[in-house]
Parts: sequence; structure tokens; C-alpha cells
Amino acid sequence: MNRKLIIYSVAAVMIIGAMTAAILLKDNDSKKAETGPEAVVEAFSRALAAGDFGKAAELCDTISMADYMDRYRKTWESLHKKDSSVLGIASSILKDAQISIEGTEKKDGHRIVRYTIETAGNTKTRTATLKKGEKGWIVEDVTDAI
Repeated sequence: MNRKLIIYSVAAVMIIGAMTAAILLKDNDSKKAETGPEAVVEAFSRALAAGDFGKAAELCDTISMADYMDRYRKTWESLHKKDSSVLGIASSILKDAQISIEGTEKKDGHRIVRYTIETAGNTKTRTATLKKGEKGWIVEDVTDAI
């Protein structure tokens, strides 16, 4: 009888240990999955460049960014109506853009990310303001850098 009790006890300890390890690994993976503000800015910029407005909307505050997104979408649709090949060329150039993070600072619970987008000899410097949302960092505002 004692032998069965020992076997069951060892098995129980192994199962509890495995379950604890799985929980700890899951928690660790979820922390790794959280994307920092710089990566969100880059993903947001690339989604807009590709015309993936759904993905861009997932990465921003759709209320505060409504005008920005609307202007971008209207320009995208206008180019598509005028000449879809122009849009294709522009999209290809933007897809290969180099995005460089110039700096990040904390301000009142927000992150201010200054970044540069360089495409085919053209450079544009921007400033994005991000806030922490339920699912991570989201873009709240994008302006030309001062």
C-alpha cells in the first residue's frame, strides 16, 4: 500500500510541477508578446503605406486618429481611381521605406516617439504620441516633427 501511495504522490507532484511550469511559460510569453511603442509606430506606418487600414486601425486610437486616417484613406483611394499603377509604384516605394526611431520619451503616461521615414531619397520626420491601451500601446497622434 505504501508503494502505491508513494507512486501517486510522485505523480501528483510531477503533474502540479508541469502545470506550474506551463503557467509560468504562458505568462512569460504574454510579456514578450507586448509590443513596445517604437515597434507599434513602425507597424502603424507600414500598415498605412500598404493600404491596410484595418491593421492601422488596430494600432491606433480610432477616435483621435479619425481625421488622420480619413485623409490618408481618401488620398489612397484618389490615387487608385486616377491611376492604379501610380498607387502600385508608390506602395512599392513605401513598402521598402527605412523607418528610423530617433528617440522616445515618457510624458504624462504617454510615449512620444520621434522617427524618420526615408524613401527613395525623400526624408520625412514625424512625432507620434502613444498611450497604453487594453491590448498594449496605441498611436494617439502623429504630427510633423518640430
